[in-house]
Amino acid sequence: MEASPAELMEDEKTSQYAPSKELRESPRFQFTSAVMFENYLSGDYHADRMTNYSRTGMCFETSQSPSVGTEIFIGIDKSPYSSAYDVFRAKVVWHQELSLEKASYPYAVGVRYC
Repeated sequence: MEASPAELMEDEKTSQYAPSKELRESPRFQFTSAVMFENYLSGDYHADRMTNYSRTGMCFETSQSPSVGTEIFIGIDKSPYSSAYDVFRAKVVWHQELSLEKASYPYAVGVRYC
C-alpha cells in the first residue's frame, strides 16, 4: 500500500521518512550506506544513500526519483544484511521530495523487495 507524500513525516522511532500510519510488516532500523540503483527497464544507474532498512524493504535518498511501481535493482555497498556487497530487486512504493536544507539529496524513496 502506498503512503501519500502528505502522510510522510519525520519519526525518530522508525525512519526519518516514515508513513505516519505504520503499514510495515517488520521494523525499520537506521542504517546509512552507499547504494546504487538501476532502473530495470531503462538501465540507468544512480548513486545514492540508504537511510534505513527492514527485512522487507528500505528507504534511500536519491537525486533521481523513480515513479511509484517502478522495478529497480539496488546494490548496497556495506550491506546490513551480510558482510558482502548485496544486490536486491525491489519495487518503489512511495517517494517524497525533500528540502535540501535538511537532506543531501532532493528525494526519499521507499521500496519493497520483490
